[in-house]
Amino acid sequence: MTQQEAGDVAEPVREERRGSAKRRKLVQALLAAAVSGTLVVTFDISLAALVFTHDFADRLSKGIGIFLVSSVIVGVIVALLSSFRPVIAAPQEDAAVIFASMASAIAAGVHKIDPNADAFPTVIVAIALTSVVAGGFFLLLGLLRLGVLVRFIPYPVAGGFLAGAGWLLVQGSLSVMSGKPATLNMLPDLFSSSLDKVLTGLVFGVLLVALLRRYTNLLLLPILLVGSTGVFYLILYISDSNVTQAFADGWLLGPFPREALWPPVEAADLKKVNWPVLFDSGGNMVAVTVMAAITVLLSASGVELATEQEIDLDRELRATGVANIVGSMFGCVVGYMSMPESSMNFKTGANTRLAGLFAASVSGLVLVIGADAISYYPRPVLGGLIAYLGFHFLINTLYEGYFRLRRTEYLVVVLILLVVAVWGFLLGVAVGLGVSLILFALSYSRIEVIRNAISGLHLRSNVARSDGEEMTLLERAKQLYILQLQGYVFFGTAYNLLVSAQQRIQSTDGEIRYLLLDFRHVNGLDSSAIASFLRLRRLAKANGVRLILTEVPADIRNHLERGEVVIENDDQCRIYPDLDRGLEACENEIIQEAPPSMLPPPMLFYDLQDVFNGRPEMLRFLNYLERVEAPAGFDLFRQGDISKDLYLIENGELTAWLEIDGKKVKRLRTMGPGSVVGESGLYMGEKRSATVTASRQSTLYRLTEEALHRMTEEAPELAAAFHHFVVTLLARRIVHSTGPVKSLFN
Repeated sequence: MTQQEAGDVAEPVREERRGSAKRRKLVQALLAAAVSGTLVVTFDISLAALVFTHDFADRLSKGIGIFLVSSVIVGVIVALLSSFRPVIAAPQEDAAVIFASMASAIAAGVHKIDPNADAFPTVIVAIALTSVVAGGFFLLLGLLRLGVLVRFIPYPVAGGFLAGAGWLLVQGSLSVMSGKPATLNMLPDLFSSSLDKVLTGLVFGVLLVALLRRYTNLLLLPILLVGSTGVFYLILYISDSNVTQAFADGWLLGPFPREALWPPVEAADLKKVNWPVLFDSGGNMVAVTVMAAITVLLSASGVELATEQEIDLDRELRATGVANIVGSMFGCVVGYMSMPESSMNFKTGANTRLAGLFAASVSGLVLVIGADAISYYPRPVLGGLIAYLGFHFLINTLYEGYFRLRRTEYLVVVLILLVVAVWGFLLGVAVGLGVSLILFALSYSRIEVIRNAISGLHLRSNVARSDGEEMTLLERAKQLYILQLQGYVFFGTAYNLLVSAQQRIQSTDGEIRYLLLDFRHVNGLDSSAIASFLRLRRLAKANGVRLILTEVPADIRNHLERGEVVIENDDQCRIYPDLDRGLEACENEIIQEAPPSMLPPPMLFYDLQDVFNGRPEMLRFLNYLERVEAPAGFDLFRQGDISKDLYLIENGELTAWLEIDGKKVKRLRTMGPGSVVGESGLYMGEKRSATVTASRQSTLYRLTEEALHRMTEEAPELAAAFHHFVVTLLARRIVHSTGPVKSLFN
């Protein structure tokens, strides 16, 4: 058989294998979706029983219909639009607990106005409005690409949210199991009248916690739910009781009215909506929106960690927003990604959108079958499932958080939980955010705003000074004190800056005359910090100290000018474009105000006579030089040029600049008479490392590479003396540049 014939035979085999693998993956996806869909339906029934209880017990079937429709619409749209293909989306328990509080508050408000009024239509409209508000908020966050905000949520606040949700779930589970309100003041009566149902459900919830935290089999929860329901009916049979008696005693969800699960209300019922009471529920709507936004992002991040797959958080927000806006038109509750089911789908190989669509179809199937299919569900099983969710949240936040969190952070979690339990979810969220902001401010205020504190003796400008000026600065540079700032400056850190500056000024007994604040590493300044800067200005003025501010960003400068820290044409507080210019200005004033130096001013001819031990030798050296007159602004050479010469400055001033993209961006050094320019490139044979420009009219002497070689051959003693002169200048520069480095370790 030829190779071609063998390939023709093997190709159908490979196609058959690929087809078989696709069929296996499809079967796996459908099985995983069936399990996920079953769990979603079970949770829908549980959460509906949590929300539609007490005043709405006779409408539970309609409530279940709302949750089932929500699972279908949200599940399908998110499955089609999500960045994570095997996603499962449905109503979630953390939002449902707030819906339960909202429904109770609406019922109480409506009945306060009219005891005989029907509050159900108002609740349905409130749910729909919450969905459209939350959906619009999700969509806006996604369009603005603000999914990254989840990274900035303080963990104690998120933990407090979950702990509060856990408590409300446990509280709601008691209500589902007993069929009675489970407020704090009614708990004793609830336990005394429905102890058997409550204990049964709580034991089942504890059993779920123990088993599901120990074993991770994906089928375990469905098996436990089906098995516990079977055990319930087995006990019912053994005890010679019957379903009718179980309905009468409140052990089962039903019986429900023989009507469709959906729609929940007719168009005529909308006339019964109590709009003032509805608007009073705006706080709960905001709480659902904030809680849901946090949970969407946390769930997506959790799925990323569980599956090691990249998820586009902004796309997830957009998909969830569209789904909830569409769902609001059908009176749906807020729904979004479910982390456990989505992770389970991926791990079972169901990496296809078909899994989410099939899971949503399970809810649709139950919706079509009707209420009879769910009226026989035991209350302790549903209540135990809700209790399990609550216990799970409380264990993760209270028990495990005790070992993970710092004590202050843990106390924030506990505080939010207590406020939620006593006064409600919205106030708990508000208190948690407020306390977290206070703790953050206190923690941030401990961060040192002063990056470096350096005396002017150790940090100098890039201006080459004469020996006389150097001597003056050596004696008087301590009059300058530099504080390099960092981070975000607000009232806490600004006050620390004020205290540090005050201590330094007062401890030196009038020695400091210039206080320089460098803002190069400051990334923001809060308006609350202006008061501390005003006090610093008054402190400096009272002690005869001038404030020098350098490299101040435009927005911070505007703050300082509006706060009158910086006043135009006022010499008390001045601003310079960078630290180097600020240092130069202070040094110039220190030199001008000091007594004249006894040392002669720098002059190239005098220096050269000292170098060559007399005027005749100096004149011989000048024969190798070329005189150059450089007008102000003239570029002696440019960065990157080939080094062919060096220059000696007789009078005038040259400045070396660092260039980026052809623009002079940073002054490296300013040099005056007696200095040498360009020696590094000439000696090392490298391209120019900077652009040198005449700052003002200057007279220079140029020594070319060819002239230096000729002098070395013709007058080696002159060349040696000149080399010694250059080495001395370089040594002085090194000493000058290492001062700031040494000061960082003092």
